[in-house]
Formats: sequence, structure tokens, C-alpha cells
Amino acid sequence: MNKMKLRFNIWMVVILFCVLGVSAYYTIPSMFADEVIPLQYSSFIVKYSNKYSVDPTLVAAVIMQESRFNPKAQSFAGAQGLMQFMPGTAATMAKETGRWPKYDIFDAETSIEFGAAHLRDLLGMYKGSNELALYAYNTGTGSASSYISNPGAIANYSYVKKVLNYKRMYQAMYATELSVEPIKIDKKDSSAEVRGFVWSQIFSNFVGTVTGNK
Repeated sequence: MNKMKLRFNIWMVVILFCVLGVSAYYTIPSMFADEVIPLQYSSFIVKYSNKYSVDPTLVAAVIMQESRFNPKAQSFAGAQGLMQFMPGTAATMAKETGRWPKYDIFDAETSIEFGAAHLRDLLGMYKGSNELALYAYNTGTGSASSYISNPGAIANYSYVKKVLNYKRMYQAMYATELSVEPIKIDKKDSSAEVRGFVWSQIFSNFVGTVTGNK
């Protein structure tokens, strides 16, 4: 009798953990999605994406990758602001957008306008290829131009893959805020994709924290 009771209790614990696990799998991403994939300055993103005819989800994705929406971000290489412009490129974009000579690259609106205009230029240069434009944004136009005949290699470049993943998530999660059409898959699949992506980011952040590589 005691063995049967013990067996029953073990099964109850297993079932309880299974229920809690399934519940956590579905509820935790919805609780932390905004933290894992945040969106700020959506009005500026939409405004300047429209002005320069760039997909706002692409602009948001670049900001996420470059600074995680921190307007005061600075890299060791000297890149600055939301969209991480080097001083020379920032000066070029200031002249192109009419903000020269007085501009503040740490101002969110300024950085977003520069970023949208720069992406417009790169997309025009590479005939609308998101992959080549993003590679050029990250490494420079000289490097990207050498891959024009081999865009498949660019698609597997880490920076490009990350930004395009973010782009898809912004379209799935923030279509209304960014004034774009919802992602072209049904709601169930969209939710599953977002959920899987959020879990992967949570796991990646956890590993980075534990290993000290975050």
C-alpha cells in the first residue's frame, strides 16, 4: 500500500512539473517579450523610415542590434548613438540630411534620421538587397561590394542574420506601432516563432551572464 501511495505521489509530482513546464513555456515569453525585444522611439522610426522610403522594421532591427535602444551608447571603436555612427559617417549624414553643422549624434531623433537615410543609400547602392546593405552598414561599402556576386555568403554573416531575425520579430510583435502589415503567416505560427525566438534570447543572455561573455 505504501509503495502504491509513493508511486502515486511521484506521478503527481511528475505531472505537476510537466504542467508547470508547459505553462512556463507559453507564459514566460509573453511576460518578457518586451524586455527581450524592446521597441522605443517608434514615432521617429516611422517618421524617418517614411521620409527615406525604408522599412521601419529594418530600422528598428538595426537599432536593436547596434545599441538596444540606448541613445548614449558608445563602442570601443568610437561608434556613437542609437545607430552607432562613427564621427566621419555621422558628419556625412548630417550634410546629407541638412543637419550640418550643428547636430548631436546622441540625440535619438538625429541618430534615427541618419540611420534611415544611410540605409536608404545602402539599399539603393545594392539594388534593394537587405543582406548586402546590412553587411555594408556593419563593415563598410568596400567590403560588401566584394560580395555582390556571392550574396549567399552575406546571408550567413552573423550580424546580417541577427538583424534580419530582429526584423522579422518586429514585424510579428510591433506591426501596429511601426505602421506595417503584420507578418505574412497565421497568428498561431507567428506566436510560436516569437515564443521560440524569445526563449533563444533568454537562453543566450543566461549563458552570456554565466560565462561572462554578455
